[in-house]
Amino acid sequence: MEPRAGGREVAGGEEPSGLIKTAEVLRKTGITHQVLYRYITLGLIEPAETTDTGQRFFRPNVADLIEIIKSLNQSGYSLRHIKEIFFKDEKVHRLARREPGPSA
Repeated sequence: MEPRAGGREVAGGEEPSGLIKTAEVLRKTGITHQVLYRYITLGLIEPAETTDTGQRFFRPNVADLIEIIKSLNQSGYSLRHIKEIFFKDEKVHRLARREPGPSA
């Protein structure tokens, strides 16, 4: 089984520990499937894992990241500008994935 872009692929019946399903992300943030898909396709957020059947799982902090994106968008920034200005730095992506940075 090969990983999909943005995360690791898991078997269809497995539920990854500590991750939340798409429905929970939508419930917490109040966005629609279409908006979530747009954020993913633009590279603003990414699933932590995807099952072989296509079900996406996200890290719990994705809800905070979505709230930031929504706030910036409501302030007048387009989603493309949000990506170009605020998400071009790899530090933001590491924070979103909670990856350790390079040791100092």
